[in-house]
Amino acid sequence: MIRLGLERESLSVIYDQIGTPTYARDLAEAILTIIDGVEEKRHPFTAGIYHYSNEGVCSWFDFAKEIHALWGITCSVIPIETTQYPTPAKRPHYSVLNKSKIKSTYGIHIPYWKDSLQNCIAILKQTTK
Repeated sequence: MIRLGLERESLSVIYDQIGTPTYARDLAEAILTIIDGVEEKRHPFTAGIYHYSNEGVCSWFDFAKEIHALWGITCSVIPIETTQYPTPAKRPHYSVLNKSKIKSTYGIHIPYWKDSLQNCIAILKQTTK
């Protein structure tokens, strides 16, 4: 989104698919928290399927707008429907994960996606100077 926003005057981005961005750093920290807790016997390892993504919800359009705002990009972002952006893979309109199991089992704190995006953009800005 940053590269495209810097290269183009406008971008069309899907607004009717809702999910939650996942900051890889937050996911890695959650995994390390679980491993540390198991090793230090603060909690047992409990096998199963656990969902993780940052807290909150947004559309791809919302996500693109927030990225551009944080980076200072003035590219116009135009909302479009999924049907206007055909892809071979069908995408669900709502794909927000229920993270209650990982939070209750391992006491994981999950940051809000906008806070994590701010952290990510700040790091990117420092490393691209």
